[in-house]
Amino acid sequence: MEIGLHLEQTQKLIITPELRQAIEILQLSSTDLIEFTSQALLENPLLETHESEEKDEKISASDKRIDWEAFVSRQRQDYSEIRGLPREMREEVPRESQPAHQLTLEEHLLFQWRFMMLKPEIRRIGEYYIGNLNSSGYLTITPEQGAMDLACSEELAYEALRQVQTLDPVGVCAQNLRECLLIQIEHLTIDSATKSLMRILIVNYLEEIGRGGLLRIAKALEKTPAEIQKLVDRIKQLNPKPGVGFAGGEDIVYVVPDVLVERDSDGFRIILSESYQPQIAINDTYAKVLLSQAHGDTEAKSYVETKLNQAAWLMRCLEQRRSTIYKVTEAIIHYQKDFFLRGISSLRPLTMRQIADAVGVHESTISRTAANKYMQTPHGVYEFKFFFTPGLESAGQGSVSTESIRESIREMIRGEDPAAPYTDQQITDMLAQKGVKVARRTVAKYREEMGIRSTTLRRRY
Repeated sequence: MEIGLHLEQTQKLIITPELRQAIEILQLSSTDLIEFTSQALLENPLLETHESEEKDEKISASDKRIDWEAFVSRQRQDYSEIRGLPREMREEVPRESQPAHQLTLEEHLLFQWRFMMLKPEIRRIGEYYIGNLNSSGYLTITPEQGAMDLACSEELAYEALRQVQTLDPVGVCAQNLRECLLIQIEHLTIDSATKSLMRILIVNYLEEIGRGGLLRIAKALEKTPAEIQKLVDRIKQLNPKPGVGFAGGEDIVYVVPDVLVERDSDGFRIILSESYQPQIAINDTYAKVLLSQAHGDTEAKSYVETKLNQAAWLMRCLEQRRSTIYKVTEAIIHYQKDFFLRGISSLRPLTMRQIADAVGVHESTISRTAANKYMQTPHGVYEFKFFFTPGLESAGQGSVSTESIRESIREMIRGEDPAAPYTDQQITDMLAQKGVKVARRTVAKYREEMGIRSTTLRRRY
């Protein structure tokens, strides 16, 4: 053993706070980016929203120290020019108006409830029930529990329940699915015989209907399968979740496309959706005042320069984010041109490595760019990750993407005879005829992932 001093050269990757921020900004979704920039505007007094065609000085990413006095004294340059990117990136995208307030199920029911002529005790119990509905519109307590909680008779509790069940939407405040469907049947304008049969099906055969056992039901009720099918179709038109559709029910996710791709005479046009995002800039007037007042005060000047450097770095990160998204979109269009021309059935296998090589960045950068971002195409809105799909070998066609196989399965099932739907094996054979070799269990897996029912449940009589 020996004690001494030795020089050793090693390489280490150190993630600085600035680099961490750049990575975070790159993988933010559009809605998260709005929140991020709004927070930055609050925290940094030298930042402001950039709405006019004023001029800004381009800041080199390699600058170690910036001459801020010179920076704020020079006339600004247009952001769109310093980006060096196509004009399409800067076009305004109209924003659809959003309602200021969405009515909740509770508000909707209480509004009706207060106009009903009821006894004070019934009104009190009904309001308690309305406050105990879940997002689907079902009552989460029993009338017995309601009577106990409110110290009233069970007779009053059941009377109040029947009154609440007369409110719109029909079927609300039911205790289970059967009761919900039975309430809705009473409001149908059909003959009493049909209504009676539908009640029998709901009360006694609801699980059997879910399993597709229409032949067994028809035999038990001495009806033809076609008659039972017709009744089941009417039942399936009822709403099993009457509370859905109101605010506070099942959450509705609003997707804001980060990129719009449109067809034009020259091919495709890329538009970055930026009109709804606050465009930030450095408030040069405020910076001049602070710097002029900071002369002789080292601590104050250091604070101002720190905030100016943070603002400049944030602006560079946002510009880099826009540039990266644009380049990745260009590469995706190049590799998936057939998709943009013809649709999902023409989607090709694509990996992030291929896009990374085309753009000239690391694969992890592509992963972060694709995270939480959406593209509006001529065929609908898709997540960026949708375009990265594995493939299977096919005879004479090279690799075929799994998503295009799913689309082929959808088309086959869409065009099948309802009285004799295709089995998974038949679909497998049909794909094989097209040169795509897929196992039957793979077809079943894709079908289930797409929410398509089995052959038995798709059959109609």
